[in-house]
Amino acid sequence: MITTQHDDHVVVQFDRPAKRNSMDLAAWTALREAVERAAENPANRAIVLRGDARSFCAGNDIDAMRALDTPQAGVDYFVTGMLPTFRAIAASPLPVVSVVEGSALGGGVELVTWSDIVIAGPDATFGLPETKIGVWATVYFGAMPAASSRRLGARLALAGDVIGHAEAKELGLATYAVGADELEPTLARVLAGIAAGAPDAVARSKRWLNRELLADGVEASAAALTELSEHTLPGEEFAGRMADFLAAKAARAAAKAAAR
Repeated sequence: MITTQHDDHVVVQFDRPAKRNSMDLAAWTALREAVERAAENPANRAIVLRGDARSFCAGNDIDAMRALDTPQAGVDYFVTGMLPTFRAIAASPLPVVSVVEGSALGGGVELVTWSDIVIAGPDATFGLPETKIGVWATVYFGAMPAASSRRLGARLALAGDVIGHAEAKELGLATYAVGADELEPTLARVLAGIAAGAPDAVARSKRWLNRELLADGVEASAAALTELSEHTLPGEEFAGRMADFLAAKAARAAAKAAAR
């Protein structure tokens, strides 16, 4: 996680490019701490989350999930470790702006959903592929009633669709869908607009915008993550799907190495 302080905002950049910016417990903790720290500086008016051109965030690291060998380990990781990061994003008095240039998958879409403003570049794509490996989009479903639509959730999480930036804006997942040359000017304009507002008024506006998310979304997400930990992760379906996924990944790596 790379945190860069600017005059009136902080940029938090996911920095695991070899893993498509997927997250483990250390990364979730670092993100939460960066969000909380940013709010402690009275000069800051916003927080910007960024990945890279290839990937915004690919959700939870597969290796981290494979290590969750008991229901309690799942609860400790997801409910105690990961969920407070989403709550920190929603509860921060500073607007959180996600800039998506590449793919946002799984927990990456969940980060987008819990953000206040989303700027999607022309190569941005959004998907919830969790069911392919036998799990499901817990934190997305927790936030969905307050932050998105049931029909969009069905497309991404059930049908397995992956959508582009224009459709993401049309369906309410992205705030702005822009061309490559418009990405940075749009971010600058959004940050200037936030900075032009009175700080206390902006903070109160965000609190009221997120009241359902904080009142119901956190509780619902905790329940969903507990169910995932106690029923899904110990199950044969998850074990089988994960084994298939890892075998396919190894085959792709071997084919790539042979082609060199």
